[in-house]
Amino acid sequence: MIPVVILTAGAGARLGEIGRLFSKALLPVGDCSLLELHLRVFSALGTKKFIIVTDPSSDSVEAAARRALEGSGAELFVVPQPERRGIGHAATLAEPWLGGGPFALVLGDTYYSRPDLAGAVKAIAGGEADAVLSVRTVSEEADILKECTIEQAPDGRVLRIIEKPARALSMVKPCGIYFFGPRFMPALKSTRPSALRGEIELTDAIQNLIAGGGLVKAMETLRLDVNITYPRDILAANLAWLAERGLPGFSHPFAALGEGAQLVNSVAADGALVGAGARLKNCVVFKGGSVPAGAELSDSLVLKDFTVSGSGS
Repeated sequence: MIPVVILTAGAGARLGEIGRLFSKALLPVGDCSLLELHLRVFSALGTKKFIIVTDPSSDSVEAAARRALEGSGAELFVVPQPERRGIGHAATLAEPWLGGGPFALVLGDTYYSRPDLAGAVKAIAGGEADAVLSVRTVSEEADILKECTIEQAPDGRVLRIIEKPARALSMVKPCGIYFFGPRFMPALKSTRPSALRGEIELTDAIQNLIAGGGLVKAMETLRLDVNITYPRDILAANLAWLAERGLPGFSHPFAALGEGAQLVNSVAADGALVGAGARLKNCVVFKGGSVPAGAELSDSLVLKDFTVSGSGS
């Protein structure tokens, strides 16, 4: 199985106080953190080497990853990104651990619903393409305009990829999991910072790969992706996790749920406390978060010392 690079160094500025307290990769989604979900997916595929790019000011991501991988036999390498210069720059930091071979790249701040990645892994490991983009078809152009868009040839080859486009080239949206062959890293390292954000954009590097004759494919590999940017996205990811499993609500085995408490489309994470008779609808209670007995709460994120609306930005 090819090595997997997980990028976790994003600032989380638009999460407000939540972003100051948590790395986005360590936000609770269902029964664990977002990072652990990524590690589970690729461990199930047989991955034995993970490279995680982190914010150097935080050691919590490394500790969480080591706990999640304990006993798996997988190697873990943690690489700090000293300054935020974009996703592309973060990816180059993993190069010394890749041995010049193919690898998968995961944006660690995104929840992926029901990922089916075996076909993409096989394609990149077998040299069938120089890159494979994990994509899904969407119905709303707005979902594409805030991220990126691709144009495909009739045979499925990716002809163009554009970051933050003015219009969608198709209704197929890349979703933050990429598979790259040996030709990609040289294309990435030759990519200059963009005029858009002054950062090295992954999309620009992929376009450079295409311009240099590289074969880039797109494969439908998942049902939903939720890029966690605002507090409402944390709730959306947890609701998607519940729906994926057909659960009306979820209480972690190490959460404390009082007698008669109801969780309707809600998650009580590890270490959460929900008082007796409380009724929660569309809520996430974080570790250390406490809901008083008899309280009624909806569309909220409950943390140790404060509560945030999960319906707005």
